[in-house]
Amino acid sequence: MPPVPPTNDAGRELIERLEPHLPKLAEYAEVHDRDASFPFASFDLLRKIGWISAPIPREHGGDEASLADLVAAQTALAKVDMALAFACGMHLMSVGSERSNRTWPDQLRERIFRSVVEDGALCNQVATEPEMGSPQGGGRPQTALTPDGPGCWRINGRKSFTTLAPALTWFLTYCALEDGSGMLARVAVHKDSPGLRIEETWDVVGLRSTGSHDVWYENVAISDDEFLVRQDPAKSGQRHGDFAWFSLLVSAASLGVAEAARDYTVEFARNRRPGGAPGVIGSLPTVRAQVGEIDLRIMSARALLHETASAWDSLDGDSRFKLGPRVAAAKLHSGDTAVDVVDRCMRLVGGISLHRSQPLERYYRDVRGPLHNPPITPRGLEVIASDALDPLPDITS
Repeated sequence: MPPVPPTNDAGRELIERLEPHLPKLAEYAEVHDRDASFPFASFDLLRKIGWISAPIPREHGGDEASLADLVAAQTALAKVDMALAFACGMHLMSVGSERSNRTWPDQLRERIFRSVVEDGALCNQVATEPEMGSPQGGGRPQTALTPDGPGCWRINGRKSFTTLAPALTWFLTYCALEDGSGMLARVAVHKDSPGLRIEETWDVVGLRSTGSHDVWYENVAISDDEFLVRQDPAKSGQRHGDFAWFSLLVSAASLGVAEAARDYTVEFARNRRPGGAPGVIGSLPTVRAQVGEIDLRIMSARALLHETASAWDSLDGDSRFKLGPRVAAAKLHSGDTAVDVVDRCMRLVGGISLHRSQPLERYYRDVRGPLHNPPITPRGLEVIASDALDPLPDITS
């Protein structure tokens, strides 16, 4: 299936720079999936072609690629390595959303953006905890900042699902301020901070090479200059990040692996000739109907995803957040479609699809990961339903 073209030169050039390296990235993907090891060489390659710095504004030395362009690019990357695209998407989301929102202090934004462009630094939002789960659930983090003199703090706690942990330079950490204010905060913790420790806990069924380990903070020193944002819990919600950048880049990874499964299955159907059969299975009406259903679903998910990303790029400020229901719909539809498509492909191909020598087996495992990323299905449906139903009329009087 031909890729959706990016909308401007930055996106087109990014994909063109990627294409010569796709065979090597595919080779790396198989090895790191088997070993559950982190793909350092893959990230080195992405750094060299400007992938890591693509969302950074031109004023800081980046390409300022649009969200729509990065959705297209990440889909292409996910077709050869969904885990790599998923993990890289966490970094792209972190810097891309700040480009849109500009909520960090100017000096800290400059420092982090320059480190991405000049040193290939990776960033990720570090928020989820074993007890609290995702911040979208509304809990108060146990990871805490306590005062340690004028302008100084100490952070203690544990985070889970910290994607990119082995390679992160900046741990953008969500925590509670324990100074009597009741406030929440995000702070930029550098990888070399004494007391920061990674515990290699990531041993899962799919997305095995994302390095999403636990991170411990043990009396890590933080200064006021390292605060990204401070938030009132009653007003924070998810506005500390950019809902669209996260959801749509996760969706791109889902869609990419669905397209990879589709392409494998189409090639299989075009060439598979069972012993004694008069033709290939692609000539059978039942198989043709299944391929048609697969393409129908991918076309539908593509249209919603890319239209939503382009709409987000075309707006600014608070007007973007009016797209929340469409962003939630794109994320849910992409994830569900990808799972459905990979399942259909495996049924069409048959028993060989279960074999680890074939890529469908890895696609089947990987594609389930984004179902657990926000918004998960109940919360995403609530966003969509709220736009349709609220405010409800008062019928009590």
